[in-house]
Amino acid sequence: MTPCRNCGQLNDDAVRICRYCGAGLAPQPQATQQRDYTPPPYGWADSSPLPATQPYAAPPAAAAGAAGYRCPRCNASYLPIVEKKISSEGMLIFILLLFFCFPLCWIGLLMKQESRVCPVCHANLG
Repeated sequence: MTPCRNCGQLNDDAVRICRYCGAGLAPQPQATQQRDYTPPPYGWADSSPLPATQPYAAPPAAAAGAAGYRCPRCNASYLPIVEKKISSEGMLIFILLLFFCFPLCWIGLLMKQESRVCPVCHANLG
């Protein structure tokens, strides 16, 4: 219950206007708890230098590739990535079936060929 500052009558807490005299009731200040701000140990407010970064390290020997393999273009020893692409014959069949038998044109898109690509220089290795 909140007392009115004008007439002194008690009103409900949810009411903003005194129901006896019509004066506005000021909301009572709520007690708020403030915590002291402590900046993070490392951040913008901290003037300490950035942590030392690790230099780039080569991948482990197991991922380095087969012994003796070298890319003919960049001499990288990583194994090539095998990609499957639609073959030129598959594109030809797709185009022919597109004109002559439209419902079956998707068959040409199923004809794939493997191509090997160097992971470093992206050269097509065949």
